[in-house]
Amino acid sequence: MVSFSAGQSEKLPRRALSDDAYDHVRRGLIRSRYRSGERLVLRPLAAELGLSPTPVREALLRLVSEHALELNDRNTAVVPAMTQRSFAEIHDLRVDLEMRLAAAAARRASDHGIEALVILQQQFMNASHAGDDGGMAAFNADFHTTVATLAELPLTATILRNLWMRIGPIYALSRPMIQMQHEGRTHPHDDLIAALRQRDVAAAQAAVTRDFEHARRWIEPRLS
Repeated sequence: MVSFSAGQSEKLPRRALSDDAYDHVRRGLIRSRYRSGERLVLRPLAAELGLSPTPVREALLRLVSEHALELNDRNTAVVPAMTQRSFAEIHDLRVDLEMRLAAAAARRASDHGIEALVILQQQFMNASHAGDDGGMAAFNADFHTTVATLAELPLTATILRNLWMRIGPIYALSRPMIQMQHEGRTHPHDDLIAALRQRDVAAAQAAVTRDFEHARRWIEPRLS
């Protein structure tokens, strides 16, 4: 968590403080810290970060302009509500982007990058076995955004990360998370790692597709 003492915050320009507050909330959205419909009240959030309200307000308004947050009738920032229709749109966008990124990652991912995915997947499974819903959601987001980095398609990866600001609260909404069953097969993340090691584009996309479909069947019934 980003946090500053009073002395530290006074030494930094307001723009830097606003950027840090923005990064904190953005990361929280991506990693499912915030739920759909949750209010981000200015003063408690500023106190949590050890900042004055002004840079935090600027960060929240920036996220509103990016459609990651909304303002309610009291001008309080709120995580947008998730409906079946909006989930379907996000799901389809995610399929288009992550299929492209998985194919590119299969061609370009370094051995070091693939090992980073192995570590994230182990952390994800450890959180699953421990019943740590927050950890599962966070490591899942980190896994997918790391694949985007390995694809070396920076514009596409940026679009995906912005989309994950809407995806993250979906996973938060669907807590408590269940232990995912895969009909006796390996987890799709493990299949994707194997495909990247083999430079197998078709297998990488098949793994991503199975991951999408499993997530859709699990999340859709929990939406209003």
